[in-house]
Amino acid sequence: MNDLYRHLAGCDLAVVQGGLATTMELVAARRPFLYFPLGHHFEQQFHVPHRLARYGAGRRMDYTSATPEVIAAAIAAEIVQPAAYQPVNPAAVRTVGRQIAELL
Repeated sequence: MNDLYRHLAGCDLAVVQGGLATTMELVAARRPFLYFPLGHHFEQQFHVPHRLARYGAGRRMDYTSATPEVIAAAIAAEIVQPAAYQPVNPAAVRTVGRQIAELL
């Protein structure tokens, strides 16, 4: 989906896998979300939750133990909370872009 960021920015609450790009789009858009990291995926189990914790963003869920009732309760709790995340520095995108360009 080419315009995923638009859908994420306009959602009331997102339920997503624990990928860094998608979750950080939600953080930048200040949208509430639940995320389900893949069980044996190092980045999603360690790096992404660490990054999201720094922003105070998202609710981590466990796919293996999340029943429909647990997910519904988490949605109900999160959708009424304002997304009071730490702001994402817009200059960070330019910095990363420059760093990648230097590698090319």
